[in-house]
Parts: sequence; structure tokens; C-alpha cells
Amino acid sequence: MLSLFFSLRQEQALAQDYIKTINQGVSTVALGLYEKSCATMNFSSGLSLITKDVKYNCCVPSVTIRINGNDWNNLVGQGKLDELRYEKFDIKDSTYTLSFRKVVGTAP
Repeated sequence: MLSLFFSLRQEQALAQDYIKTINQGVSTVALGLYEKSCATMNFSSGLSLITKDVKYNCCVPSVTIRINGNDWNNLVGQGKLDELRYEKFDIKDSTYTLSFRKVVGTAP
């Protein structure tokens, strides 16, 4: 029983080490989405107006793939991206929005 407890506590500690929050400049938030090997989980107001606290999941490496919109629509329509999980990043009026999505069948 003791070893099970230790094992559970160790897993929890390791999981916490993988989640990293970094205070970075507002202008680098978008770059972090594309250039970091860790997946961006969310971001919020930082210590000042020019910084953001960005939370990254560094459990496993992630990749960024940019795809032409027509190609994306074609692959989704054919059902070839079924079950794909992805992040959608939008910028509107200097406001960043990050949403987590999943393709189900032929619908994102």
C-alpha cells in the first residue's frame, strides 16, 4: 500500500512539473504558439499591460502544422481528419482567442 501511495504522489508531482507558466511579452504570445515545442494551454493577463502569463503543457512535444484553408476543408470533407484534435488561434482587434477543437466525422 505504501508503494502505491508513493507511486501516485510521484506521478502527481511529475505531472505538475510538465505544466509550465511563463510570463512573456504580449507580442511573443503568438510566436510561442508556433515555435515552442510545448503545447499552449491558455494565456491570461500578466504582471503588467505588456506581458501575459502563458501556460504550456510540456508532457510531450507538439508540432505546429500550417495548412491551406482549401486543403483543410477538402480533407475534413473527405473524413480524413476524423478524431484530429487541434487548437484554433484567432486574432481580432488585438485580442487573442485560443480554443481547443476536435474533428468529428466531417465536421470540425
